[in-house]
Amino acid sequence: MELQLLTPEQWMSEKKRLLGFAVRFGEKRLTVAALHALRMLDPDMLDAKGAPHPRAVVVLARRGGRLAGLAFAADGGERGCFIVVHPEARSSGVGSSLLRAMIDRLGKLTCNVAADNVPSMALCFRLGLTAVSMHTGPTGKPTLRFERRINDDAACTRNIDALHE
Repeated sequence: MELQLLTPEQWMSEKKRLLGFAVRFGEKRLTVAALHALRMLDPDMLDAKGAPHPRAVVVLARRGGRLAGLAFAADGGERGCFIVVHPEARSSGVGSSLLRAMIDRLGKLTCNVAADNVPSMALCFRLGLTAVSMHTGPTGKPTLRFERRINDDAACTRNIDALHE
């Protein structure tokens, strides 16, 4: 699998196709607001411009040259965050790789996951995101707010090097 962090130029040339991928394979779980944030993404937000982290990220996962997944987050996930994996590539590590890439690139990540979206919640927990609150989402469902920062890595119980004797 190959991951690609899109540049502003690549985003502009791929925008229409990637929006179509998100709608087609997002299984109606993506919020209108998140899709709108992707649609309206200012390409300059993808460029860090000397800052430690950019304001947004679009990451693609490819297998054999074919698009297997798409991840997007803006303003650390506050303005929009989602991962879409092609059905044929699910349960193969694509989502985990995309989520790790977003956290690494942005330095932090916040996302909201509807409580009935068990695979997405499991992914968040598996990669060390912490559920910090619950609220009613835009569709009226109970929704968990997850957060993660790069410096949270030492606190992750799966990191044995962080445990003191």
